[in-house]
Amino acid sequence: MTAFRDARHPRLFALYYAGVMLAAAALLARGLGALPPAPQPPLLIAILGLMVFIEASPVSLPGGGYATASTALDLPVLVMLGPIYAAALDVVCTLTVQGLALRKPVVRVAHNAAVFTLDYFIAAQVFRASGGHIGTLRFPADLPPLLLCGLALFLSNSVWVALVIGLTEGPTPWRVWQRNFQQSLQHHLSFVGLGALITVMYVEVGGWALVLCGLPFLVARHSFRVYVEIRSDLKDFVRALSEVLEEVDPYTRHHSVRVSQYAVRLARGLGVGEREIEEIEYAALVHDLGKIGPQHQHILHKPGSLTHEEQRTLRAHPAAGAEIVTRVRALRRAAEIVRTHHERPDGQGYPFGLRAQDVPLGARILNVSDAFDAMTSDRPYRRALSVEAALAELARGSGTQFDARVVTCLVTLHGAGEFERIPSPTSEDLMQLKLNPRRARG
Repeated sequence: MTAFRDARHPRLFALYYAGVMLAAAALLARGLGALPPAPQPPLLIAILGLMVFIEASPVSLPGGGYATASTALDLPVLVMLGPIYAAALDVVCTLTVQGLALRKPVVRVAHNAAVFTLDYFIAAQVFRASGGHIGTLRFPADLPPLLLCGLALFLSNSVWVALVIGLTEGPTPWRVWQRNFQQSLQHHLSFVGLGALITVMYVEVGGWALVLCGLPFLVARHSFRVYVEIRSDLKDFVRALSEVLEEVDPYTRHHSVRVSQYAVRLARGLGVGEREIEEIEYAALVHDLGKIGPQHQHILHKPGSLTHEEQRTLRAHPAAGAEIVTRVRALRRAAEIVRTHHERPDGQGYPFGLRAQDVPLGARILNVSDAFDAMTSDRPYRRALSVEAALAELARGSGTQFDARVVTCLVTLHGAGEFERIPSPTSEDLMQLKLNPRRARG
């Protein structure tokens, strides 16, 4: 099947997929063998309708996959009806929404239905193991089992999402989990708390609990959607800022994008967490924003050596760029990386003359990424160096001009085939950009 062949790790994905499907089928078969009394049909229909409503408006996650805030409903359904009925309702919901309405591939629909089934049975086992009893709730004695059950629902589903994205698209599952769930953990935990509240209210007032908690649920879901959209919009905004420089200086076309991709590779190679990597990526995209001033244009295009005054002007661009970026509250950490990305381990950098570990790690990564792209790209006044020559230059400046640990990481990744050069415009392309920038952009 195409989905298996196109996966980042096709064999591992095939084993994972088969394991998930077989485990879900075994659990469903076992549950059907000891089926508890059926709930009232109106209740099942009402729950199915709510599931369809929630599933029909997913929120795309920044690292791939989606979330629906369904824990708030899944938790009371699981605790009061048990895993077999909860799983059966969710399977019908998934087939209806994802299969019939959204026309998603069969492989994906089957996987999601199986994963939801595993989530319910795993969470039910946690609920029982911690002292809870399916179908009843003793409050407040069962509050700890209830919260643990909700936490198990969230963790189980988030792990499956991270695994499948890590195996099919990358990066590693742990990094996918960090990017998708770690930064929005408070939102996901709030849905667990809301689910626990609905469960307790359902025991006390019956089906009216779903009505009474409907508005808080809609507000919480809307808040989560807005939060995720703002994160996505922030990256689009940063990319738009980086394109401002391209309009002023076409010779740097896509330079910032390439530098950001190099910086992300190095940061992951160094074991940096995804939250900090996101800040480094933002900083890389706008690191040259301080060059948009007209005083930089003749300097950027000058083929010969720079005068003392021109050097002083050029050295002001990190601080100027940081001043622009820092006006956006969410980018203030990235602004510090922009401000210090020309600092050097030997203290000969600018604007502050910081030394070694006083320079933020993100700035050290950006410094090496920027230099590597500059050396391996054609410029109006010279041809690009080969990757080998660029690596030799970085090694020569290791510990003085460039951070030794970052340079070692780049060399190691390149040796392992994990740091290939990203194509950049040739000298001929650059000349065309100079003669006709709009046509050269396509």
